[in-house]
Amino acid sequence: MSEGGIPSELPEGWVRVRLDEIAEVRLGRQRSPKNHSGTQMRPYLRAANVDWNGLKLDDVKEMNFTDDEVATYGLKKGDIVLSEASGSASEVGKPAMWNGEIADCCFQNTLIRVRSYGVDPQFLLYFLRAEAKRGAFVEHSRGVGIHHIGVARLTAWEVPLPPFKEQLRIVSATESQMAAVERAEEAIYSALDRAVAIRRSLFAAAFAGRLVSQVPEDEPVEELLAQIKVESEAAAAAKNARRRSGRRVSSRARTTRDGEAGNDQQPTDADLATTQPTLDLEIPS
Repeated sequence: MSEGGIPSELPEGWVRVRLDEIAEVRLGRQRSPKNHSGTQMRPYLRAANVDWNGLKLDDVKEMNFTDDEVATYGLKKGDIVLSEASGSASEVGKPAMWNGEIADCCFQNTLIRVRSYGVDPQFLLYFLRAEAKRGAFVEHSRGVGIHHIGVARLTAWEVPLPPFKEQLRIVSATESQMAAVERAEEAIYSALDRAVAIRRSLFAAAFAGRLVSQVPEDEPVEELLAQIKVESEAAAAAKNARRRSGRRVSSRARTTRDGEAGNDQQPTDADLATTQPTLDLEIPS
């Protein structure tokens, strides 16, 4: 496998090319305070507008672009924009296609624009997305904390290129298979939603008496409650008996300790006097 993850042997009729041989690769314009206002304010895309499922255009910023800058940084239908950098390794090189959704739109330097010279743009988009998804771009990114793919590395990226008609067939087959995958995902999510609803209904029926049929011969619940009351009262009585027994044992223990403590008192002088031995000494005359 080469840097781009291309097999060592390609199908007949395919060739290996650098990305800059088949497309223009350009970094967007850097933001600057002087461009935050002006007479030629125009919308622009940034990394936050690029998603795995396409472009998110609900929050598009504006800054001043001159007519000459629009010629350089303007977007045309079929352009591909990729995230140049990200703090998340899995997001580096994430691509999406521009289809002219907003008039006079440009792009900022958090994105790299890839404009095909003649290769089918959709084929190129799927290839770049496959590279990003398998982590190929982050493997060759630079930076600590923020991972940068960089224009220089992207321009030299190796692309497996089939004949143009085969590109179209690959795009058609890919879209067909992706549609099948999406239908399968929708079926899975729908089944999960149904499972949640069924579980909720099951519990509701179980505790509303609708899950099983009622049997008249079953023991009335009043008898069950009476039995529970008897057992509860018996358990409470046994607990109280243990508590009283524990208090009696504790009281006897304290009395024993107090008695032992009394025996340990120091003897008084009177006690010593009565207990001292007397010596019967015979004094010689």
